[in-house]
Amino acid sequence: MKNVFVIVAFLFALSPLQLLAQDVEDVVREHAIPFEEVADFEGIFSEISDQRLVLMGEATHGTSEFYHWRAELSKYLIEEKGYNFIAVEGDWPAFSRINEYVKHKPGAPANIDEAMNAIDRWPLWMWRNHEFKGLVEWLRDYNQDLPQEERVGLYGVDLYAKQQAMQDVVAWLEEVDADLSVAADQNYRCLSRFSEVRDYLTRVHQTGDDCSGDVEAVLEQVRGLSDDPQIEGSWGYFNAEQNAKLVINAERHFRANLEPGAAAWNHRAGHFELTAKRLIRYYSDENNVNGKGIVWAHNTHIGDARATDMARQGAQNIGHLSRERWGDENVYAIGFGTYRGEVFAAREWEGQREQMAIPEAQTDTWEWILNQTDADQVYLLFSNPELQQALGNSIPHRAIGVTYNPSQEGQGNFVGTVLPERYNAFIYFRETGVLDPLD
Repeated sequence: MKNVFVIVAFLFALSPLQLLAQDVEDVVREHAIPFEEVADFEGIFSEISDQRLVLMGEATHGTSEFYHWRAELSKYLIEEKGYNFIAVEGDWPAFSRINEYVKHKPGAPANIDEAMNAIDRWPLWMWRNHEFKGLVEWLRDYNQDLPQEERVGLYGVDLYAKQQAMQDVVAWLEEVDADLSVAADQNYRCLSRFSEVRDYLTRVHQTGDDCSGDVEAVLEQVRGLSDDPQIEGSWGYFNAEQNAKLVINAERHFRANLEPGAAAWNHRAGHFELTAKRLIRYYSDENNVNGKGIVWAHNTHIGDARATDMARQGAQNIGHLSRERWGDENVYAIGFGTYRGEVFAAREWEGQREQMAIPEAQTDTWEWILNQTDADQVYLLFSNPELQQALGNSIPHRAIGVTYNPSQEGQGNFVGTVLPERYNAFIYFRETGVLDPLD
């Protein structure tokens, strides 16, 4: 009899945890909304009106479904909600050329292939794919008959293309002030003479000298032209100023790799947020009509870092910083995830693209919980109080970058996340496939 009591007591002690897990699965199953076409996202669209930013994520950089549905959602927001721009996790200089193409600007690439050829930095599959090319073509067609000031733009928020950014600043200055162009080129030589970032970091580490003052001087040279009414407010000036800011932030980002912790990550995250802020203000007019845009980036960038394990490491991201700047009510974040499938990634940085299998998600992850739903494609709205209450625990959430090893997925590819605090909505696919690359 004593053994029976012990067994009953043991089972009773475990039952609250078991019931908690079951409750989460039941609530998710009850409130998961299946979708097959863009009209099925009415639940999301009803919550988006005038938010300054709609952030759209991805669990990988190589999954077709994420690109396809972000494009479909973005088209709807542009057509029906009046969103002014899309900004993606790509290089500003390359996407400046693509922006000129979709907005039919003078001197823009002559055709879609020339526009897409502006994307020339690894990982090429990330933007040189048919899914994204289709969006570029759609945007150009959409803008065709609109006044120039109403045309929707397409930009990059990243900072890695520092060499091209320096060249673009010098080239623009040469058109407006040849003497300033020469001065800027001389200032940039401090940084441009290092073809590899590691060579620059070695010099900084060994000497303690850096190029921060030199690159900051160029921004002041560009800004010195803002009093000219023919320059201030023009796309050429905005583009040059952004490139000058990119060089400054890139230098800070790379140099921060010599520091411990999240400093390098945070400089990059800050540049993402700064770029989105500048674009919002660029599209806002003197009548206080507010610009509003869409940002595509990895879930680790667009989902609020404060709801993840990233926060314990001191890491910030555009999801966190944008909510702080504009207020929670003015930022809407949509995460994307998958249970299993295939993905494009590389084994190492700048490595060869491979088509890799994504294993079934580990037990007791968000992806595993969502796999208990009945439909292959569902989304959750976290404005639902039952979901907020039931999903309030931190649970591992899949994150695959441009480098990936499926055999070691449990070692760093899941980020502890309180899902309703990280996103406003989450879109889930039971199985996903690879992008359709142009090359």
